[in-house]
Amino acid sequence: MCIILERTNLKIALTIGNFDAVHRGHIALVETARQAVGSDGKVEVWSFDPSPVTLLNPNFHLDRITTFSQRMEQLIRAGADVVRQITPTTTLLSQTPEAFIADVVERSSPDIIVEGYGFKFGKDRAGDAQTLQKIGKQYGFSLIEMDGVEVTLSDATTVRASSSQVRELLSSGRVEDAKKMLGRPYSVTGIVTRGDRRGREMGIPTANLSHIETMLPQDGIYAGNAVVDGETYIAAISVGTKPTFSGNTRVFEAHLVSFDGDLEHYNWPLTVTISHWIRNQIAFDSANDLQKQINEDIQLAISLIESTA
Repeated sequence: MCIILERTNLKIALTIGNFDAVHRGHIALVETARQAVGSDGKVEVWSFDPSPVTLLNPNFHLDRITTFSQRMEQLIRAGADVVRQITPTTTLLSQTPEAFIADVVERSSPDIIVEGYGFKFGKDRAGDAQTLQKIGKQYGFSLIEMDGVEVTLSDATTVRASSSQVRELLSSGRVEDAKKMLGRPYSVTGIVTRGDRRGREMGIPTANLSHIETMLPQDGIYAGNAVVDGETYIAAISVGTKPTFSGNTRVFEAHLVSFDGDLEHYNWPLTVTISHWIRNQIAFDSANDLQKQINEDIQLAISLIESTA
């Protein structure tokens, strides 16, 4: 393939990956790309969605941390100008490293490619930083290879920020540590739909979210926030199967403190951030015992959110 590059004064920096979590390591890549081209340059992010592993191993389940639209919003907030959605195909994943980068150059003509340490690309992940540097000499781009971002967690361990680490933390209910790794609280977006109305019967109405496309944290009770019509409300959140009532379906419910709107008005989108763990979800002997505990949970949620405001 012969590629003729049309260079302009506009510098282009590009970074390629999954970027599912948009964690602090991802943000550092975008910020470095921005610094490399300056405020007048262009930063492109090429994000595989879905992850190539879902095509290479269809039996492997990978929990999503962001939808693509959420991912794009976070990446642009970090400094990207363009976020391209790259849908993996058998043809794409069978390209040699050289052919893959040739296509990248043809579409974007980057001056700089920014990647994290250990970046692999092309068929069988055969391409690495050395490959990129060699190809860069041919096409006229340079490579910036970055070390990962280290995050110190609440147990005093230090780990490299990664999407797999975020999934592990969320699966363990460690939302405070997930926040440290993401640089923001984890959030869940869904559609408010009719639930079993038990909360309303106890005088504690909740927004029941369905059509959630991203992973839920470990079953439990959490504190967070939700924004409705531009107003921010403290949220006491329940994730799980409602064991007091012998439930078997996982649900996500949020009680919005001091919200006086109509939660029975359904089919509207709501995003809830999850910033603090409160307790495990357990079965109570009676609905009255549960109601008493929920009121205590709400007060603790208020205290936790207000203490970190």
